Amino acid sequence: MTRHPARDRGESGALLLLQLGAHPEEIAATRLAECVEGGAFFLDFSRPLGRLRWCGAWNRWLGLTMSLLVPVVHQGEHPGRRVIAVDRGDPYFAELQRLWKARHPSARPVPAVPVDAGRIDADFATQFPHDTGQAAST
Repeated sequence: MTRHPARDRGESGALLLLQLGAHPEEIAATRLAECVEGGAFFLDFSRPLGRLRWCGAWNRWLGLTMSLLVPVVHQGEHPGRRVIAVDRGDPYFAELQRLWKARHPSARPVPAVPVDAGRIDADFATQFPHDTGQAAST
């Protein structure tokens, strides 16, 4: 039996995209009702959007796109190194593809206040518990 990588991690909960007053030019992402104070993750348009496709087996090149691997970056991090999986059934699936088409590639600003890696890992685990351990290979 072929297994779906995002579902194997127990992926649940729809993605929430928001505009934050302190970062009006960026789009915050979380799976909680709101972002962690001082620990927001933003869509990272400096990196490409990844795709998991199905064509008899899971791959990144051929077949119907079933999941997106969405680059995100912590507000205190530069450059970003994490991705989240967003399945085809998520309400933002089509919108994410449209956003990447319109905004990628774009330069990522250096954060005003850098944050240590431990805090970034904790914020990611809180907001994206099923994506913890996902690091982008791009």
